[in-house]
Amino acid sequence: MSNVRPIGAGGPGPLFWVLSVDKPGVVSTTRSGTYTPRPDATREDAYLEIYQEVTTSHPALRGATVVFFSLEPNRL
Repeated sequence: MSNVRPIGAGGPGPLFWVLSVDKPGVVSTTRSGTYTPRPDATREDAYLEIYQEVTTSHPALRGATVVFFSLEPNRL
């Protein structure tokens, strides 16, 4: 599980995310974690920051296609 907390984060959150990526014939994976957005962050910002975190942490995943992405409040 990964925690993504961009510089200046502190808006509503944390949010729970799940990201599945695939590089056909090379590698596929599903990762999850929490994300604390900046006050002015958009869903697209979250997606790009999470994708970058996952693919930077695992170089074989660079350029992988996203097959699933979910971002929701982390509360029951």
